[in-house]
Amino acid sequence: MDFLLDPEVAYLNHGSYGACPVPVFERYQALQRELERNPTAFLAREFDERMAEARGALAAFVGARADDLVFVPNATAGLNAVIRSLRLESGDVM
Repeated sequence: MDFLLDPEVAYLNHGSYGACPVPVFERYQALQRELERNPTAFLAREFDERMAEARGALAAFVGARADDLVFVPNATAGLNAVIRSLRLESGDVM
């Protein structure tokens, strides 16, 4: 099984609520434990470099520049940021 979802329930859209594959969840838990063990080192000394590495890996995967990527908490937050950045005039249609 790739997900931790209850096999007795038929999910048609599990992505809406954050279900992720088991290996991703396990890595998330490992990072959370690392953060909890030494939050100052994790957040103050390592976070920016780790995020830059993650953007670099994602950029290589999608064929973009790392400086053109940003992580957001969810799709709604990302779309909200993009839409709010647009200069719309009366009569514009999206």
